[in-house]
Amino acid sequence: MEPTRETAVTIGENSAVVLEYSVQLEDGSYVKGENGPVFMNFIAGYGQVLPALELRLTGLEEGTETRFVIPAHRAFGKHDPGLVKRRSFEEFPEGRDLVPGKWIVATNPDTGAQYGYFVQSRDDEAVTLDFNHPLAGKDLYYRVKVVSVRPALPEELQYLRPCEHGEAGRLGG
Repeated sequence: MEPTRETAVTIGENSAVVLEYSVQLEDGSYVKGENGPVFMNFIAGYGQVLPALELRLTGLEEGTETRFVIPAHRAFGKHDPGLVKRRSFEEFPEGRDLVPGKWIVATNPDTGAQYGYFVQSRDDEAVTLDFNHPLAGKDLYYRVKVVSVRPALPEELQYLRPCEHGEAGRLGG
């Protein structure tokens, strides 16, 4: 009598997943993993990772190694020229001190909300700021190894479920 093989656990909703991965852009530059793969832990089905990434990982088994591309429109969207704004120093005096080519994280003093922008250019009268996500308009080239997959523990799931919004925090909810 031959031993029965255990059913492989695949990535699906409520799976605790550990990945080893790297992400590159079309030109070969690294977004993550330049000095070797990095690790990511998440519970599938709760919006903890890029939705297109989670969709691509769904159904993969522990030990699977794969490569795939997530196109820009499914990753961080297309670059929106409407989010590039020229601000005069009269309306935005702080712009005088900004250095072109740098990313800035600003905090709204009234709400505490943070947002980022890229300083595209500056001249004698104004500064041009790009409020697009840094990866907007870029395809993402993933190399992934599924290190482990297991059913999430009840306490892990309880922590992830929104208290007042029921199932709304889950994918498709």
